[in-house]
Amino acid sequence: MQSLNTCETEVYIADSLAADLETLIKPYLDEKIFVLTDSHTRRLCFPLIENIPGISSERCIEIGAGDEFKNTETLISVWKCLVEGGANRHSLLINLGGGMPCDLGGFAAATFKRGIDFINIPTTLLAQVDASVGGKTGINFGGYK
Repeated sequence: MQSLNTCETEVYIADSLAADLETLIKPYLDEKIFVLTDSHTRRLCFPLIENIPGISSERCIEIGAGDEFKNTETLISVWKCLVEGGANRHSLLINLGGGMPCDLGGFAAATFKRGIDFINIPTTLLAQVDASVGGKTGINFGGYK
């Protein structure tokens, strides 16, 4: 039996979120960069990155806070925002928040136009050790997680 390594997760621990994120998103500056966040992290954390070149409040997609919003309705609304914002296969989605925005945003990115790149910026300890590492994404459906 032969084993193939096909997935890789790069984990960055940043001293300066704004400066380090600016470096990471440089390759996407010619494309549209979107930020997905919930209502809490939009208010508390988005101001830390909103002045980085390529990031704008017009392309910040705000969803409800809480696990009850990790569903197909929210997923479809994220896809619609990406379409209406002019996202293409070379766009980038930055998921800013706890586990729910990272899980849902990763799933949205993976399934939009056969997959676009995404970066998770976890804002909770649980999201830092779970939702943002290893490529796990998903939504809740029919009462199941």
